[in-house]
Amino acid sequence: MTARDTVQAELSNQSQIPIGSLIKVNDLDNRLKKETNKITTVVDLTEWHSILNPKVEAWWWFFKPPKHRWDYLDWLWKILTVVFLTSSLSLTVDISSRFLSGGPDTLGAFVTATQSVLTLLAGRSALTKPGQDSIKRALTRLNIPKYFWEEVSCGIAFSLFLISVTVRLSLPQIAVFYKNLGDRYIVEKSPPEFASAISSYKRALVLNPDYVEPHHQLGVVYEKLQDKEKAIAEYKIAVQDDLDSAYNNLGRIYILDKKYYQATSLLLIGLYVNEKKLNEKKLNDNDKLLRYYLLKNLGWARLKQNRYAEAKRYLQNAINLENKKAPAYCLLAQVLEEAGDNNTAIIMKNWEYCLEYASYYNIDEDKWIGQARQRLETGLNKQLPNKQ
Repeated sequence: MTARDTVQAELSNQSQIPIGSLIKVNDLDNRLKKETNKITTVVDLTEWHSILNPKVEAWWWFFKPPKHRWDYLDWLWKILTVVFLTSSLSLTVDISSRFLSGGPDTLGAFVTATQSVLTLLAGRSALTKPGQDSIKRALTRLNIPKYFWEEVSCGIAFSLFLISVTVRLSLPQIAVFYKNLGDRYIVEKSPPEFASAISSYKRALVLNPDYVEPHHQLGVVYEKLQDKEKAIAEYKIAVQDDLDSAYNNLGRIYILDKKYYQATSLLLIGLYVNEKKLNEKKLNDNDKLLRYYLLKNLGWARLKQNRYAEAKRYLQNAINLENKKAPAYCLLAQVLEEAGDNNTAIIMKNWEYCLEYASYYNIDEDKWIGQARQRLETGLNKQLPNKQ
């Protein structure tokens, strides 16, 4: 090749060139062109371009290697590479926006940063000239044949796409992690960290909008913070997925709002859902405790509707489930009084249990504590009011 450079220099310096010399050069050039495949197989001429900097007219330095059979599908691999990288970028944007809503945290920042860096590096490598040159040098060092380069690039892009899809499909499981994290902020922290819990529940909902339990937990937190309107809104979403605890909590709020018929409807549905779990043998200890509160609240609602027989039945069933909890005793005593029951001893006994098990820290029970003390101190004033 350098000999051809020398010949070209001599041809350029002479004003008149013998015909015989021209014919000889032409014959040699034709022989050289016939050896193109051998030359390009042994030597990568592009590596010499940076050293010799040949002119475009020096065609012998620009021989192209023979096209391998694998090279005929390079157009397809290039298109697939762009498709996979574009899809990965779209998934990265979607995932990042979900994690970063409400501010970044450690897990969200790690997942977002890792995936973003991988996508940007792969995109830069595949779609820019410096990046492509870097890939070529790396593949050369790895002794990967040139006719496999496009396939390898496509494989890298596809691997990145699989990572993005895996992360996207894992969002529901990550949402469960954030929901459990919110629960720990309430249960394990003293005092409870409600702001952190709300943030975790909201992030769980952003990651998985179909996840209902964070709505219920948000309702519980808002109720503790005495933000009734927000609590009702969250519970209404939770009941759409037949969450029996949401039926119970929303029903209790309606009782306090004196919406007794709406409360009864919700509580009956919640009790049905709870019984369905019992029939399917899916009832755990928490479900059994929830059943107590559903029965208690149903008894409370029926008391306010003056349907004393039903109220008594629900409250007695609740006591049969949990006989060391105050609410059902407190309400049953009120039902017996309102119904004009003449068995003063039973009424007094219920007020005694009410006072024994009640807690000042429960807003409902604290009110009933005062009522129980008044009744026990006065002995029901020896007479109960007559009901017409």
